[in-house]
Amino acid sequence: MKRNWIVDWLFPPRCALCRRPLERGGQGLCPDCQKNQEMMTESWSKTRAPFLEGCVSVYLYEGSVRRGIHAFKYRGAVGAGRTFGRLLAQRAEQSGLAARVQAVCWVPCHWKTRRRRGYEQAEEIARPMAEALGLPIMRLLKKTRNAKPMNKLSAAARRANVLGAFQADCPPGSLEGLSILIVDDVYTTGATLSECARALREAGAAHVYGASFARAGKRKK
Repeated sequence: MKRNWIVDWLFPPRCALCRRPLERGGQGLCPDCQKNQEMMTESWSKTRAPFLEGCVSVYLYEGSVRRGIHAFKYRGAVGAGRTFGRLLAQRAEQSGLAARVQAVCWVPCHWKTRRRRGYEQAEEIARPMAEALGLPIMRLLKKTRNAKPMNKLSAAARRANVLGAFQADCPPGSLEGLSILIVDDVYTTGATLSECARALREAGAAHVYGASFARAGKRKK
């Protein structure tokens, strides 16, 4: 469906990262962000996160990427999730990870967070990603307790903070033998994705991988 020009005039589409207005028909990122943000190129790789067999990300969590995710999560810029999901699908294909998985799910919010925010940020990335890859999207996890904010915790504290916070939310035996891809917005230490992967493995998943739009840390050489 074509966008109404009145809507575009009142609420112009914006770059998913720097939030500057975009021309109609754009791809979600402004020319400057497309030029200046270096997309990761490494293949999917093993991680230090237990239970997770590998993970890919699109960008490092810095600069305008950090600001774009902050607007997406906390300032209602939910439309950016579609751009994030399409870019993450490209990375999954380029890295070879997409060929290894059969279904996509996401890291869920606690119901209190979802009610306050109005949406689950990881789901808003996972759905367009799954659509672009031609894979089924499945709600497989639930967050059973509202853990503390992770941004100021150490790696050890992050692991303790999410321990037991997620459970599989699917019929018994429905995941037997499947390879699942879990989507999140940011990968920092891998504690959250690892705990989600543990829950899916306990429910019978054979392989669990991760994908995040951004990753904290330094670029691999």
